[in-house]
Amino acid sequence: MSYIQTSQGIRIQQDPASFAARLAASAIDAILIGIAYFILAFLIYGSNFIIFDLLNRSFAIVLCIMLPYLYPLVYETFGNGQTIGKKILHIRVVTIDGGGPKMTSLLLRWLFLPIDAFLSFGIGPLCIFFTQRQQRLGDLVAGTWVVRTQEYEKANFV
Repeated sequence: MSYIQTSQGIRIQQDPASFAARLAASAIDAILIGIAYFILAFLIYGSNFIIFDLLNRSFAIVLCIMLPYLYPLVYETFGNGQTIGKKILHIRVVTIDGGGPKMTSLLLRWLFLPIDAFLSFGIGPLCIFFTQRQQRLGDLVAGTWVVRTQEYEKANFV
């Protein structure tokens, strides 16, 4: 459990997302990317429509290559810090002070994703296990962390 000190001096309790929740969200996102690959493969190879010409096929192939790289950046940018997997598991990316992530923070986080996941032999999970806010290297550089979202009841005004 961690606390956020807002710029107004208010202290808010915020719980970091567990490693298991982050991993499960990534698995859900990977499944969704796989489904998108299946649809694009059908459009590229299974479609004999005249309107799906060489230019459209080339675009679909480029999209297949870029999809796993752009998916987290696009969804977290336009989804208020959440991919579809994060939304299902009720976790999201926030800044250290608890605010919504800025585009520059998300871009920095995204740039470090290959280092955290593939190139560093597990430095991302190690950082998650050994930092107070359970941040991966990209989160540390970007000044963000992944937290559990709280479901607040809406106030009823009479």
